[in-house]
Amino acid sequence: MFNLDDCIAFITNRSAKIFAEALEKEFKPYNMTRSQWIAMYYIYINESITQRELADKMSIKEPSVVRLLQKLESEGLLHRSSTNEDKRIKKLELSDRGVQLYLDLLPVAEKFKNDTIANIPEDDLQTFKNVLNTMVENTSKEKHYWNNEIK
Repeated sequence: MFNLDDCIAFITNRSAKIFAEALEKEFKPYNMTRSQWIAMYYIYINESITQRELADKMSIKEPSVVRLLQKLESEGLLHRSSTNEDKRIKKLELSDRGVQLYLDLLPVAEKFKNDTIANIPEDDLQTFKNVLNTMVENTSKEKHYWNNEIK
């Protein structure tokens, strides 16, 4: 008989929500949301990323990423510029202030990650990542770039 509390998809969804809420609390004193910091992360590590590419990396719809970017831009953390080839395509770059805030919050994110995986052997973590990626592939039948990026 089906038991929702034993369903891996349900367990991972519930866990993801718990992790997201916990990280949100860590960033709150800095007046930063988890989504804003994730956007800043991808902009920082990807030279010349577009709004569409950012939406794809964050697994959110482009209108949602536009609202997120408007907030970052209004706070002076981000610059958007059109490309010469297509004025509709917006390239993203953190401002100096944005880079500094991102770097200031990097240790907060790193501590959160380390606290979350404390006392879990590296082999178990790698097995978890492999199993989770296989489940995602089984669900969507497509490869996911993040398989090797989960640290």
